[in-house]
Amino acid sequence: MHAACGFSQVAFYFVCLGCECVMIMANDIKEYAKSIGISDVGICDASKDERFYGFLSVRRKHFSACSFEERDAEKRTNPRLFLPTAKSVVVCAFSYYTGHTSSGNLSCYAGLPDYHKVVQKYLDALSAFIHKSVPGAACKTACDTSPLMDRMLAYRAGLGFFGKNNLLIHPTLGSYFFIGSVITDVALDADAPLSSQCMGCDACIKNCPGQALSSNFGFDCETCISYLTQIKTLTEKQKELVEKQESVYGCDVCQKVCPHNQHLPATTVEEFCIEPLEELKASELSAMSNRQFKKTYKNYPFSWCGRETILKNFLQKNEED
Repeated sequence: MHAACGFSQVAFYFVCLGCECVMIMANDIKEYAKSIGISDVGICDASKDERFYGFLSVRRKHFSACSFEERDAEKRTNPRLFLPTAKSVVVCAFSYYTGHTSSGNLSCYAGLPDYHKVVQKYLDALSAFIHKSVPGAACKTACDTSPLMDRMLAYRAGLGFFGKNNLLIHPTLGSYFFIGSVITDVALDADAPLSSQCMGCDACIKNCPGQALSSNFGFDCETCISYLTQIKTLTEKQKELVEKQESVYGCDVCQKVCPHNQHLPATTVEEFCIEPLEELKASELSAMSNRQFKKTYKNYPFSWCGRETILKNFLQKNEED
């Protein structure tokens, strides 16, 4: 930060190329991000988050980790393990609320185009903007594709506060949004976390089908319906939980009952402004080969777990259609 230049309160970055200087400010990045359709943007520094490191370490003493979750709390909370020269993280929120929630057997996000691919496109564009503004800048992107805890980064960047359902709640978008980040060695002014807090009504805890939630942000993945519909093998107790639910992929109950998710604006992210797929049929999936399943549903986020994993959720319900 060059206070002598009169920008002590504004983040910027200079790259000197002979007599040419290039400057980029945090607001430049935010304005560009929103101009291409990103719902909201915040920035945090790239240091290790000691608070979340401690939180995750304590949680591991009480609850098991999801099978596809990074176990190492250091890797989850330290962006510089991902990019050693990192100074800032540009965190983006992508609303996927289409104006209604699913009434079928799929979580509402699951019936939309695969967010990994959609968000990556926007992050690549944002990285290109930074590279153009700051030649030689290092950038790495993450959207549920790195060990880092995306919600931690979004919280630190001022994009929301944590609800008792363990989801991040944006003051305008609610919890119906995806998170993507650009980790960079460009030094940018960081935003402050929001002072807002969860209402604490406990509606999510009371209505969770698997009773996976508890006070003090407790979360037991072993009874979470969303998690159970995404893993291949279930215990007898877990089979009973899935049998009682209509969903065959994901669960939206803790979002639907949340007061913070009422009267939300519909997404303006172009790729999500469509009529979502709301239901899968066991008869159709049973008639498909694994290859046909992948080809038919390759553009949906549930395709990764495979045909057999989803079919097993139908079988728990003894449904043929």
